Amino acid sequence: MKKIIFSSAMALSFLCLNSAFGETSATQTITATLSSSVTVSNVGNSSISVQILEGGKLSADLTPSFKFSSNNKNGASATFNVKVNTSDNGQIDAISGINNSSSGIIVLANTSIKPRSSAVMNALSNNPTNNPDAISYQISFKIKDNDKGDMPVFNKTGNTACGNILTKTGSNTVTIIVDKNSVRKGSFSSEDESGSYQAIIYCTSADL
Repeated sequence: MKKIIFSSAMALSFLCLNSAFGETSATQTITATLSSSVTVSNVGNSSISVQILEGGKLSADLTPSFKFSSNNKNGASATFNVKVNTSDNGQIDAISGINNSSSGIIVLANTSIKPRSSAVMNALSNNPTNNPDAISYQISFKIKDNDKGDMPVFNKTGNTACGNILTKTGSNTVTIIVDKNSVRKGSFSSEDESGSYQAIIYCTSADL
């Protein structure tokens, strides 16, 4: 009888000891969230500085380029505006194009002797005649990979070009080409004083 009681006590002690250890395994899930993003940067090997030769011709094409990257599955949009500085009205639009067209007109303005805003507007007109210190040229937009996105085109106002440069994740490049031989008749004359002629291109991008 004593032996039986002793055995029962040992078994009870074993059960209590086993319960004290608890679970022998555990799991946890760790999470890192990646937000959608889009970046735009200048392409380093672009031609952005040339000489103006006799008659207004450029020594080479101007080819400012922008690279867009996005991890958004729907892609990203791109919007382009161009401005020049004037003597009487600050920065004004210096680009013009027909709705849904990927080509248009751009004005380069003298930075030393700033043109009047009326001269810039005249240089953008269909028949430029009186535009000292503002010279206009033909431009076009070129996209690197048509399979990844759409060509930027001018909107209804004609002073902005935009498009869905990416329609899925990845990267794409847009180049604005100012044709060296495309100086517009009536926009270059002896009234254009020597100096640097510039236009400022503003490029923005957003997720779709």
